[in-house]
Amino acid sequence: MKRPHPRRYAAVALAVAAATAAFVPLSAEAGQQAGLVESVTDTLLAERGPVVAAQRGVAALAREAVVEPRRSVSEWSFGAATIPGDANDHAPDASLYVAHRVAGRWQVGVLGSETFVSLTRQAPTSVVSAEEKALFKQNRAAAGPGAAARSVETGLALPVNASSSVGWGGGPHANDGQGSLYSSLDFGGSGTQIRAAAAGKIYRACVDANSNQTALILIVHANGYTTGYYHLNQRSGFPADGTSVDLGYSLGTAGTNTVCGGSANGAHVHFTLRSGDRNNLAFESVIGKTIGGWTFHTNGSNYDGYATHGTSKVQDGGTLYNYGRYAGSGPYAGTVNSSNGANVRSGTNSASSTVMYTAPNGRALAISCKTTGSTVNNSNVWYRLTDTDYVAAALTSTAATIPNC
Repeated sequence: MKRPHPRRYAAVALAVAAATAAFVPLSAEAGQQAGLVESVTDTLLAERGPVVAAQRGVAALAREAVVEPRRSVSEWSFGAATIPGDANDHAPDASLYVAHRVAGRWQVGVLGSETFVSLTRQAPTSVVSAEEKALFKQNRAAAGPGAAARSVETGLALPVNASSSVGWGGGPHANDGQGSLYSSLDFGGSGTQIRAAAAGKIYRACVDANSNQTALILIVHANGYTTGYYHLNQRSGFPADGTSVDLGYSLGTAGTNTVCGGSANGAHVHFTLRSGDRNNLAFESVIGKTIGGWTFHTNGSNYDGYATHGTSKVQDGGTLYNYGRYAGSGPYAGTVNSSNGANVRSGTNSASSTVMYTAPNGRALAISCKTTGSTVNNSNVWYRLTDTDYVAAALTSTAATIPNC
């Protein structure tokens, strides 16, 4: 799908309806996995198919999916499952699955469903780790039926470097570029470092199971959201699926990668917001949500919208400053007021808290609340920023009345 605005980047699929695929080790376990791909495909299409078909304007989807077992033992399997993009400007729809074969039949759960949570809880830890079991349960519970939709603040940063600015060429739009569920945003240009929008566990889709490179990425977060990242340049040495990553973890650089189908006429990341509750149809609207200090709005059509931060308003095609993830009241506007800049730290102890970065004089800050810590310039007051880092109040200025943390 092509858009008329010359500064926007296409983030939707143009080609490649991938055939059903899977990697299964050549071992005795391969026979035990018989019928797995077919069962995962059927379940994925049963749960996601009607929604995706409606987005694509067709009555039904072809029976195909990219199924990638990551860990399989005996009669259990866990991995990624994706409805690929097609030849009519539609993006891939990625998810995770867990499967258990009982009496010769596979029972399959897809990320976000109660079945998925139940099966991951029962799975051996060699297939789904104890940490993953807890995260998947927390992810769904934190979303709840419609709970995520009620929250304005997502607790997410923009998927780029902290305290930096990024172009956003694609305003709020549907994952497939059409329809009214605006779950996606396009950020960055060539060379832009793309980072995790919050801490979570990382998973890849649409890659061979033996690959150690970047692909279509999902990060499952404890706050009820799952974020998606597509079109990144391939990066070698990528961590194994299920690895815990922190806010700001490097995922790669913005690119035009269409490993699971699609086109991108300009380097960017196709960033998607998903709910941990299958009742929300997986994708979550970004409209009215605050990400990185910006609240996103639509002008009524795909790719056409704007973002607000306080009194600031930026139309898509402009540049957004990454204020980080929200963690409390506010945000309240502040400014670094020190000729030498201000060290932004992980805590309020100037002797032991890690310096996250040095904000230069005049740098805008997004303040959440105030607390106390080491004395700096005769003041022991510190501001907690919306990304949960801290800065000494003596090195900043603000016209706002900042509440206590």
